[in-house]
Amino acid sequence: HRAVGEGAPYARDFRVLCEDGTLRWVHGRGEVVAWEEGQTRLLTGTVQDVTARKSLEEELVHQAFHDALTNLANQALFRNRVEHASARAARHQNPLAVLFLDLDNFKTVNDSLGHTVGDELLVAVAERLRRHIRAADTAARLGGDEFAVLLEDLDTEGDAARLAERLIMALGEPFISGGREVVVGVSIGIAFHDPALSGDQLLRNADLAMYRAKASGKGRAQVFEPEMHTAALERLDMEGDLRRALGSGELSVYYQPIVVVGSGEISSTEALVRWRHPVRGLLSPDTFIPLAEETGLIHELGRQVLFGACLQTRSWQLTHPSVPALGVSVNFSPRQLTHADIVDQVADALDVSGLSAASLVLEITEGAMMADTEAAIIKLTALKAMGVRLAIDDFGTGYSSLSYLQRFPVDIVKIDRSFVAAMETEDQNPSLPRAIISLARTMQLEVVAEGVETAAQLEILSRLGCDFAQGYYFARPQDSAAMRALLDTRPAASVLPVG
Repeated sequence: HRAVGEGAPYARDFRVLCEDGTLRWVHGRGEVVAWEEGQTRLLTGTVQDVTARKSLEEELVHQAFHDALTNLANQALFRNRVEHASARAARHQNPLAVLFLDLDNFKTVNDSLGHTVGDELLVAVAERLRRHIRAADTAARLGGDEFAVLLEDLDTEGDAARLAERLIMALGEPFISGGREVVVGVSIGIAFHDPALSGDQLLRNADLAMYRAKASGKGRAQVFEPEMHTAALERLDMEGDLRRALGSGELSVYYQPIVVVGSGEISSTEALVRWRHPVRGLLSPDTFIPLAEETGLIHELGRQVLFGACLQTRSWQLTHPSVPALGVSVNFSPRQLTHADIVDQVADALDVSGLSAASLVLEITEGAMMADTEAAIIKLTALKAMGVRLAIDDFGTGYSSLSYLQRFPVDIVKIDRSFVAAMETEDQNPSLPRAIISLARTMQLEVVAEGVETAAQLEILSRLGCDFAQGYYFARPQDSAAMRALLDTRPAASVLPVG
């Protein structure tokens, strides 16, 4: 209309309805021609079908703001929507929440089964997210195994918490990928709108809450609290300190003896890492192992502990004629078990130290084996073929079942300390330790009881037929010098070592 009114050339895109009912995009270009001054004007030019070009442009715009793998909103689009939603919430005082989701054990699956299965899993996660949110909500993949959900116009803040619980249940159900049953899980952080916060700050708060949820045991939701900012800064400092410690000799291996229940003779030791922090003092593993797992530093940390423990144990075997069969037990984390070269790493540690494979026990938690059963069996079978012995740590506290136990090439089960502590309160009828020991006998497995602290506990374990025990009743974890002194004064068993 403006072209006609002003007599100017024109060029524009517009849609036309075709006879078959379809809509097409066309590009019109031309000019206005007047036949007589002040009389009829004629539009002359060309019309070109540009439907394909328009479709391509729309697809490019979609790709720019959506994740290519899952087709969810990407980080750029999500941040934009959070920013605008925050502004609307400030004007209308409507509750708004951001959920930050991080898959539990995804890296274990990805490392062991490969990126193809990992990608299939991420697509399946996205589909479950879509099924559980409202049409007005926005779900996004922020990158890797991190997702987020924007919830606008909530009736109450409790709606966000209830959705988080539903998502935890939904994503905790097994996935079928590559013909395998894969179990992951999710940790969720929740942050609610605050007029003083930008959209980016709201997302950051949800991220901090997610880290708190993961640190609290995974598979749970956590609402953001202001003190988490301080904790996040401390965590960042701790990560830097840990990276430095790996190269500065601040980490050392402590040893706790494992004794024969019937005689009290030392059969083996368990290697336990300690960190002598220059400011915080001596730190136990629970203060830094989760951080090492999250950051990937666990691979180098675990390597140092493995090599150090093998070298030290072989030294004791050579310098203490009374302990030629002394063994050592080393803990493996879930992340370590999935590492591509873990079998070669163990072989190298034995080769460099001269320790026999029969003197080494690797302790693996139930959770590490359940994250991907088939891949775990392959790795454990390869280690077993080397002559290394395998133990299930904290048995009975996780996913164990008889069918699973029969599938893994394990030699030893370790009764969790919580079951040992409860024995004296069960009227001298400790049902769980009794059942575990009976099961082990049936499957020809050895049993180690952890956390033995009293003579009464030791007496009960002896009566039940437990093979080995460790705990403060015998000795606390101690450095290599103190352990050497203990070996000088305590007899050692000549039996094959356990862990």
